[in-house]
Amino acid sequence: EEAEALVAAGSFRQAADAYKRALGLKVLSPQRLAELHAFRARTFRQLAESRKKVRNAEAEGDPERSGPAAAGGKARDAEDPLHGLAAEWAIEEAEQALKLDEKCFLAGWEGAIAAKHIGWWSKGRILAKKAMQSVPTGPQHRAQRETASTLFLLLAEEEQEEKARKVKEMMKAREAAPVPVDPKEHEWALGVATQLNDALKAEDFKRPHHQLWKLVGPGLLKKDADAIFAEIRQLVWEKWNSIAWQHDYRTSWDVKARQKLCARLVNVANTGRADDVKEVIKEIEDRTCLEWPEIPEALDKINYDETWAWTRRPDGSWGAWN
Repeated sequence: EEAEALVAAGSFRQAADAYKRALGLKVLSPQRLAELHAFRARTFRQLAESRKKVRNAEAEGDPERSGPAAAGGKARDAEDPLHGLAAEWAIEEAEQALKLDEKCFLAGWEGAIAAKHIGWWSKGRILAKKAMQSVPTGPQHRAQRETASTLFLLLAEEEQEEKARKVKEMMKAREAAPVPVDPKEHEWALGVATQLNDALKAEDFKRPHHQLWKLVGPGLLKKDADAIFAEIRQLVWEKWNSIAWQHDYRTSWDVKARQKLCARLVNVANTGRADDVKEVIKEIEDRTCLEWPEIPEALDKINYDETWAWTRRPDGSWGAWN
């Protein structure tokens, strides 16, 4: 009676303490203890809901409060963890009640509602299912069964809505903002890329490149392939060095200068607003038969050998693939 009076007065924490004192009585049956735990879960759930209502009311704004003070108050309210803690306490009490009495409908119901408040969808569905199972059969208990079933479906629907919302937020976050392009940098990159591409159209590059490319075929050893591509790379930079020197890139002997030149061009192409530069770079890759990162210098691609991996064989035994 004391706890119910405190609940009616809105003193939920004091009511929960009153129920806790009642749980200390050793003469109570397991069913009665489960009922008290369920009452305590209901009290904590009401505390969570009352705190949420207060936060929502303050968030809407008080006409007497305005300016930076009001904004600071809203920030403090948003950081208050009491709502979530009270809901978690309600779930703990509901689970404790169900351990004592699996047929305690109130415990499953209150725990499911508390889980719904803080978005514990899986836990909420489990508790709602236990609430459905605890209802006796018969037409007189049909309303309770339908209510618990509705709560179960509502939890599933809200979980799907939350997942869909999170997916949309993730997709929106992945949509990177367009990178601004300096018109002068764009003009420079397009001009240089066009010069480099035109230099590769000369016969003194095309003929030896074609002869080298004919040597590439199936069964070629890696060291021989590396030597051929090194020759192609040398042909490319023999045509490009004079152009690079015009823009202060000492590419004749400095590999770092080659990398800086290529990186500057591809950075403009990757902004998403320089498709013309990207098309020229793609044409250069087709002409040289080299990927853009490998034009300044050969890259060692790491090939992982997973034939040693410990796995389950088709016959049921464990070991390596080979």
